[in-house]
Amino acid sequence: MNIEKAKQIPLELVLQKMNYTPSKTIGFDLWYSSPLHEEKTPSFKINTKINRWFDHSLQRGGNIIDFIAIKFNYSIPEVLKFLENYSDESIFSFQKQKNIASNFSEAKTKVNIIKVVEIQHFALKEYLENRKIYHYEIESNLKEVYYEVNGKKYFGIGFQNRSNGFEIRSKYAKICIGKKDISLMVKGYKNKLRIFEGFFDYLSFINKFKSDSDFLILNSIALINRCDEILSNYEEIELYFDNDAAGDLYTKSTQEKFKNAKDSRVFYKDFKDLNEWL
Repeated sequence: MNIEKAKQIPLELVLQKMNYTPSKTIGFDLWYSSPLHEEKTPSFKINTKINRWFDHSLQRGGNIIDFIAIKFNYSIPEVLKFLENYSDESIFSFQKQKNIASNFSEAKTKVNIIKVVEIQHFALKEYLENRKIYHYEIESNLKEVYYEVNGKKYFGIGFQNRSNGFEIRSKYAKICIGKKDISLMVKGYKNKLRIFEGFFDYLSFINKFKSDSDFLILNSIALINRCDEILSNYEEIELYFDNDAAGDLYTKSTQEKFKNAKDSRVFYKDFKDLNEWL
């Protein structure tokens, strides 16, 4: 561990390990009850974009090294020794992922999944909750996925499809790792099927409404054309596609093929999709 590497460790990750949670989030700013002194009104702010803190009550601030030194009265060598415990996690700093879209679009792309765990990282929990997705712990297909693109390491929310590929989403990424395929969530309701373009619309639905059906998440709307056998098994079909040209096209073509398919977009007709409505 050296000073430059230590400065890359997200300070919010260190506070999370110390059992401090932010009381509010405003843009890139996370507000906490100060870990440096007792107080009733949160005055300790971390700016996650620049990874620096400021304590308004003390009128002091700085980087992560300054914080650990003040918090524990450590010398610089002692701070670096303390931060060695975070060296592995610092590789996956959430702020370092901004170039994932351009990296992934390159012609020669090598993608490897490093590990798949339950959702636990603060940044991913914040991302889900900012999109109004709660109770995600109960969704078995939803994971925290660490992966590598052309030798660079990233992490994000992963939703598994039936070919064991993952749709990856984060503040900076919207990609698929592995084979593109549908996700079929069989809940034991044999007569009704609800169909969504993406998994965030599915998560939005189950966070807001009663889950009295099976669910089909296409992960790409064009994959509806491969699902005739699945749809033919249901008496009721509800379509929750986007309010755009593709959504209109595939809603119409599905209804022409399956007379029991219903366009269910009416209640979010003024929004792009179900998650934006939520």
